[in-house]
Amino acid sequence: MTQLFTANVFADTDLKTTDVFVTATRTPIPKNNVIADTTTISEEEIQRAGSSSLVDLLQRQPGIEISNTGGPGQISSIFLRGTSSGHVVVLIDGLRIDSITSGLNAFSNIPISQIKKIEIVRGSASSIYGADAIGGVIQIFTKEGNTGFHPYINIGFGQYNTKSIQTGISAGNENTTYSINIGGNETTGFSSYKTNDPNLNDRDGFKNVSVSASLLHKFNDDHQINFQLFNSNSHNHYDLKNDPELGTNWQNFNFKNQMVQEAYSISLKNKILEIWSSTFRIGRGVDKSIQFQKRSDAIYDSSPPYSYISGGLYYASKDKNITNQDQLSWQNDFKLPVGNLTLLYDQLDQRLDSDTAYNKTKRNNKGYMLGYLVNIKSHDFQLNYRVDNNSTYKTSRTGSLGYSYHINEEWKSSVTLGKAFKAPSFDFLYYPYSYGFYSNPNLKPEESKNFEVSLKYQKDNDGNFSITAFNNKIKNLISNRPIDPTDTYSDYIADNINNAEINGLQFSANKFLDHFLVKGSLTIQSAENTDTNKKLNLRASHFGNFGMNYYIGDWNIGMESTGSGSKYQDQANAFKMPGYILMNLVADYQLKKDVKLNLRLDNFLNKDYALAYDTYSIVTPFQTPGTSFFINLRYEPQ
Repeated sequence: MTQLFTANVFADTDLKTTDVFVTATRTPIPKNNVIADTTTISEEEIQRAGSSSLVDLLQRQPGIEISNTGGPGQISSIFLRGTSSGHVVVLIDGLRIDSITSGLNAFSNIPISQIKKIEIVRGSASSIYGADAIGGVIQIFTKEGNTGFHPYINIGFGQYNTKSIQTGISAGNENTTYSINIGGNETTGFSSYKTNDPNLNDRDGFKNVSVSASLLHKFNDDHQINFQLFNSNSHNHYDLKNDPELGTNWQNFNFKNQMVQEAYSISLKNKILEIWSSTFRIGRGVDKSIQFQKRSDAIYDSSPPYSYISGGLYYASKDKNITNQDQLSWQNDFKLPVGNLTLLYDQLDQRLDSDTAYNKTKRNNKGYMLGYLVNIKSHDFQLNYRVDNNSTYKTSRTGSLGYSYHINEEWKSSVTLGKAFKAPSFDFLYYPYSYGFYSNPNLKPEESKNFEVSLKYQKDNDGNFSITAFNNKIKNLISNRPIDPTDTYSDYIADNINNAEINGLQFSANKFLDHFLVKGSLTIQSAENTDTNKKLNLRASHFGNFGMNYYIGDWNIGMESTGSGSKYQDQANAFKMPGYILMNLVADYQLKKDVKLNLRLDNFLNKDYALAYDTYSIVTPFQTPGTSFFINLRYEPQ
């Protein structure tokens, strides 16, 4: 018997229940019919994370490695199954918010207090989402409205003088629901460099204020409109080392950075016919970064144009980069006699406002996607094909094919193959000549072919197990090469010069044993540059996590562990970073019906480790937190 398993797009539970998944297909379908390798991070797990950053939370998921350059607010990167930090699409409520200059996402400026749930898709996904999805997709869903009236407030305090407060409401009736959530946190932090240099061994603090809101109105059972807003504004301090070779001396400077991430959209969902549903969305994603450099003996004008009135300078006083991405999508879903068809058009207009004189500041992309899903008895099929027409690199065509077979009610096997690509960043394409480096407007997209097979076990809510073998071949990787290889002092230019191959096995499982929940994952991989036979930097050959929770009465007591093998900091494999294992303790206690206490003790063994090193001039590790605590009290009337 043929099943049409796409869920009703107007159902209240589309993005709230734990038994449906959206990101793997762009339509809500039962998790048991999802072919891709996926993970859902629930609201409960997010609340238990306490003061953890989004990067810390993601590190505890299968297939994810991280790097961080010195604590809260510093640059953080995500490596999904061995691919680079620019090979993952990050969406907030369906919108891109990455920087088009670097091609990266400001993970440190996305507070988990605004998040309802997170969906992760591992593997090629450009045939669904377009550029950059070589490693996968991470979609963040902010908090939504609900019927009734549901206020809440969180207050927290922890190590490094960390303070946080969040409050909000979720309310509405059968026709209209809304939510508004406001949060703030700050910490005096610690030095971003681990060093005895008194000019660098200071406290690099971080402060964030964020808000999210939504408003959904149903005109009737077939038509609805939805407004969504997300804004996060942060300020942080950072360090910069002296360079004896160039004679620079930064000790009199105070380095600061402001980061702003925004996403706002309007969407219309319409059931045009019994077999035809339409979703139309327009929105904008914003990434803003403004770096300030101030000498301690200078008088500074804090209003535009942020100039110095007096005092010597070694560096510019302000460096602004603002990415605006206007996004439009029109998705049409059809219930066919056999299966479900999705036709999608989306448009992405990218603009850059920068203090740097980039050679070009605009580009646009028009994408056309066809998707087909069907379940026939014990067989699931998924087919996607997409064409992207870009004003910079012309046309890219990607496709993917997935199949899974349900061996019985608990076991299924899957196979997926797909092509993906990454768009060159504006830094590589259009950055003006600087210190011997040229950009290259003729760069081609990086391209990949991914193949994976998996075996999965799921028995109701009792537990699950999966093993996935993957192979990802990437060509046209962008790097800098000497213009004249015979000249020691040659200038460099960006070019498509490298190729890579990533092979790996990923294991994940969780199981309830009486009052215990045991869970964990392990990834074993080989990620190499096939031209140089060097390991890809910041990628370990093995990493994973383990956790155990004990539920008794009003208590939920748990232990979390994450670990990684050694890895290389640099592409030349000249500097190896040692591996590490971290241990955290966490406990939830239901004080009263409406009051919950959350306790965390992170790195309780006080492990000395680093997630990244600065290898320029003098090798210096970026600092990581030692043993630290956080206490959070949540009041939420039931």
